[in-house]
Amino acid sequence: MKKLFQYNGRSLSTRLSLGVVFFVTVIFVAVFIMMFSQARELVRKEAWGKATKTLDGTVLHIDNTLRKVEIAANNMLDVIEQHLDQPDKMFELSRQILQSNPELTGCSISFAPYYYKEKGRYFSAYSYNNGDSIQTEQEGTDNYQYHYMDWYLIPKLLNRPYWIEPFKEDAEEGIVVKEIFSSYSQPIHDKEGQSVGTFSVDICLDWFSETVSKAKPYPHSYCILLGKGGTYLVHPDTTKLFYETIFTRVLEKPDSMQTKLGEAMIHGESGNMEMTVGGEQCYVFFRPFKNTGWSVAIICPERDIYEGYRQLRSSVIWISLISVLSVLFFCWMVVRSRLKPLRHLVRVTRSIADGQFSAEDVSTDRPDEIGQLQRSFKTMRQSLVNYIEEVRQQTKMLEQRNKELKTASEQAKEAERMKTSVLHKMSNDIVAPVADISANTSRIFDQQQQLTDDEFAETVNLIQMDAKQVTQMLDDLLRTVQEEEHQQTMLNEMEKCEDE
Repeated sequence: MKKLFQYNGRSLSTRLSLGVVFFVTVIFVAVFIMMFSQARELVRKEAWGKATKTLDGTVLHIDNTLRKVEIAANNMLDVIEQHLDQPDKMFELSRQILQSNPELTGCSISFAPYYYKEKGRYFSAYSYNNGDSIQTEQEGTDNYQYHYMDWYLIPKLLNRPYWIEPFKEDAEEGIVVKEIFSSYSQPIHDKEGQSVGTFSVDICLDWFSETVSKAKPYPHSYCILLGKGGTYLVHPDTTKLFYETIFTRVLEKPDSMQTKLGEAMIHGESGNMEMTVGGEQCYVFFRPFKNTGWSVAIICPERDIYEGYRQLRSSVIWISLISVLSVLFFCWMVVRSRLKPLRHLVRVTRSIADGQFSAEDVSTDRPDEIGQLQRSFKTMRQSLVNYIEEVRQQTKMLEQRNKELKTASEQAKEAERMKTSVLHKMSNDIVAPVADISANTSRIFDQQQQLTDDEFAETVNLIQMDAKQVTQMLDDLLRTVQEEEHQQTMLNEMEKCEDE
């Protein structure tokens, strides 16, 4: 972050803009995280509701159709039991139920061996709806012993209606049917209540497959239909149909979630699960059929469920990115515009630093801090110009005084030199008179008796002349010293002024 704000450190507008955008982005990110989290949960709930609604609608549609088949078969059973004494009537009745119920593919009214002795061991009135017409035949031969078929035997043994697991007929004679069926079979009773045969109506598995496959709430979702033992009755991979159960792959590669799903479905439970299917995270919704004991499941890949969410997130991210860049540009422009006076102050400051004090000030009536800074800077600049002018005047005066001081110093040196020369000369000149005075004085003391009055007067006169000469020299020396002291006093005063 420090590097971010140090970027282009000379541009205050850029740094301020980046700072504003950074904190705005942090707030946006926090808001978006909360929003996307809630949106994802809402999408998940909506997806679960959509898938559950689709599955419930499919199950309800199939259950209603099967219930309709059961009601039609039950009504027809009453008619069949009322006409047991008319075996040929059975062919008409088997055709009639197919004509009344287009969703049915076949119908068998089959009786126990030798129930109709005149008909022989086998008697079964079978009708088949091939879509264009209804075909009817007497089925049952030594090659096709229907008495051992599940659709005949199970309801007779249980003595109740029963939905048979899907099967494929193996008959090679008569009406050859290649489709796979599921049959709703129920025992036929005579007036004494004895089971004398089985009445069975067939629904083609293609109808189940088509109906279940339509339950597709998302583009890549699909449905599976399991039989009572977990056998795949409907699956997008047709190689698994009737040959694999939901537990087959689990035996090769254990999968606790798939095992749990299979057990829940074959036990007729309803619910949903999150699990991995084919290496992809999926949501599985499952429901049982009330009538058949089968169970249907919708597998919805997570990528489908959250596709709209991801598109929304991507759009919001791009819009947010563009918005942040726009805010950055807008902030940069606004801040740059508002800081324009500062840049002018920087240029003026540089000019002043370079010694150019004539830079033009920008007049402003802004009441904010920048306006106050401009006015204060203008006042400071004027004060600085005045001060510098005063300094220049003082400098000139000091230069002038320095010149005078230099001149005085030179004069003082010259005077000192002259004084030294004069003193030296006077010292040399005063020696002779002093020596004469000393000699004449000694002569007077030594030859006082021998000197005549004229000689004495002459000697005294010489002494007086020499004394006058020495006095004159001493007066000149005193005057020279006084002049030197006067010059030194003036020099000291000038040095004091220079220091001030």
